[in-house]
Amino acid sequence: MSWARPRPPGDVTTLPLGSRTGDHIMTSLGSPGFDQMKRTADGLGGEPDFLEQLRERLEALSPSERRVAEFVLENPGDVIHMSIAHLADTVGVSQPTVLRLVRTLGLKRFPELKLLTGQAIVSGTPYVHRDVSPSDPIETIAKKVLGSSVLALQTLERGLDHEALEQVVDILAHAPRIDCYGTGAASILAIEAQHKLMRLGLPVICYNDTHLQRLAAASLRREDVALCFSHTGMIRDAVKMAEAARQRGATTIAFSRPDTALSKACDLVLAIDSSENTEIYAPMTSRVAHAVMIDIVATSLTLRHGPDMFRQLQEAKDSLADLRLPGAESGRSSQRKSSR
Repeated sequence: MSWARPRPPGDVTTLPLGSRTGDHIMTSLGSPGFDQMKRTADGLGGEPDFLEQLRERLEALSPSERRVAEFVLENPGDVIHMSIAHLADTVGVSQPTVLRLVRTLGLKRFPELKLLTGQAIVSGTPYVHRDVSPSDPIETIAKKVLGSSVLALQTLERGLDHEALEQVVDILAHAPRIDCYGTGAASILAIEAQHKLMRLGLPVICYNDTHLQRLAAASLRREDVALCFSHTGMIRDAVKMAEAARQRGATTIAFSRPDTALSKACDLVLAIDSSENTEIYAPMTSRVAHAVMIDIVATSLTLRHGPDMFRQLQEAKDSLADLRLPGAESGRSSQRKSSR
């Protein structure tokens, strides 16, 4: 990678908290050490995690420094446009306190903190990906959950394996039988996949009982497909189901984290990576990413395989028409017109 502006010799900015950045940089946030900062950050070789590292250091900061750091984490888009005086006044601390935080982070000047914050925003750093806590007010809980969901989708977009997606779509379009397996919270995803694929006229079925899943997997044949869902990829039943289906010659497809027991047990993986903590809470943000991946597959099937699927989709919709209350369709039409 080359740089447009070489820095004079000796202009070195050390960023122990810094991080590697992507190709898109908010150069309007530039500071005297911009090029060296970026070279130093690139050399670290990690993911763009400046704000995440800042979050991890909160406990080590003084109370006043922590107030500034928390404001940066919760309002990064505002901080990049603030002067040091504006930030100090907004948080309710002195300017020297802000400078102390800057130096505690291994930086020399406040503009460097703004620059790294801006780079983190552009790179999609999980600056609001934090576990909720009992002391959080309702607005903070909402912000954390929404922010984590946004991050999950950004992570999905960056890591999407388009080649694997193409293969999955082609395999499903021609499969004589499609089974959907999932246990616990992942069973909801299996049901969702069945619902979406059934609307397209595909031969799909979902089994909620693990014993039925085992029996179903044992009856699969070559060219059949087993879709295996798991948030963690480390559920014994999910792995056993995938192994049983694969032994029968069926194509097994994992909707799960990469490099897990389930992913390794399947022929293809639509990787859905999530750093969500599921030790205490049921999967939340990873469920959102899984649901969107199912939508991507279903939409790709519809658009790639032409009029037959469009016709089947319309027939499925028409079959539910008498279940709607009178005026439901016209109500949606009027809403669309009013939004134009």
